[in-house]
Amino acid sequence: MRIFVTGATGYIGRVVTEKALAEGHVVYGLSRTEKGDAQLRALGATPVRGELTSLDVLRRESAQAEAVLHLAYIHDFTMDYEEVLRIDGAAVDALGEPLRGTEKAFVITSGTAVVEPDPAGGETTEDSPLSQTFVLKHRIRSERHALGLREDGVRVSAIRLPPYVYGRGGSYFAPMLMEMAAKAGESVYVDDGHLRTSDVHVDDAATLFLLAAKKAKAGEVFNGTGSTTVTLRQLAEAIGAALKLPVRSVSWEEAEARWGQFLTAFVQFENRPSNRKAVQQLGWQPKVIDMLTDIRSGSYRELTEKLRQGGSAARTTAG
Repeated sequence: MRIFVTGATGYIGRVVTEKALAEGHVVYGLSRTEKGDAQLRALGATPVRGELTSLDVLRRESAQAEAVLHLAYIHDFTMDYEEVLRIDGAAVDALGEPLRGTEKAFVITSGTAVVEPDPAGGETTEDSPLSQTFVLKHRIRSERHALGLREDGVRVSAIRLPPYVYGRGGSYFAPMLMEMAAKAGESVYVDDGHLRTSDVHVDDAATLFLLAAKKAKAGEVFNGTGSTTVTLRQLAEAIGAALKLPVRSVSWEEAEARWGQFLTAFVQFENRPSNRKAVQQLGWQPKVIDMLTDIRSGSYRELTEKLRQGGSAARTTAG
């Protein structure tokens, strides 16, 4: 297939591009800079200069593609979120317009935290009640807007990614917590740290996007989680072990003073979405190294050494 990828220069998008090329697909990737162009060419993809606001470019590339994977999203948390949603909605409309009435795949990106945690502590599903409390709960509006294109004959589907996409020494929130721990001289968790979160290795996530492009039906949503059992205390302990730092419990107030309100709210949100649907319907089998092992002794060793020597994390996001 000829595949057009937005966010192709981002953390997940680069791995999606790499895996698509390895499968023999031709990949065109949206790129904002010369550096991004060079990264895509090095992988074997064709860079397409533009941004999410370059609507004519998005329409043109979507029209020529046999599948469109939309991984780009604005991760500027200081920006007015209504503007973020507006820009994404316009980009989705531009990408979806040439796909109407075709069987070409359009796979968009969402987040598992758009649903409320299970009151009994169990796993949630793609049909669980929507969150009314999560700090980024309004992202569901982007997902719903995109899935609405199925009414126009677009084979659109959504991959909900967990809070922690990890692996290859990159990502955003795990390296951020590692950097903060290194600066503070200790790794911390809130209260007893019993809350559980979800994660997925970036390679497994990339595989899921390609499976959805091949097999997903219009309007389907899939949780892209590898694990739902890691507690926040275990995460803090893994960071402490990697950086050789003490680990202790702090109050919510102390966490906010250390991390800020946004990150504290993000971290302190239980998230246990089941991946059963993706496994059963798409044949997805997440199988790469688990997050705690990867932090302690896997791909984050270079970052760990840099932080122990007083450096800072170079975080990468989804695009």
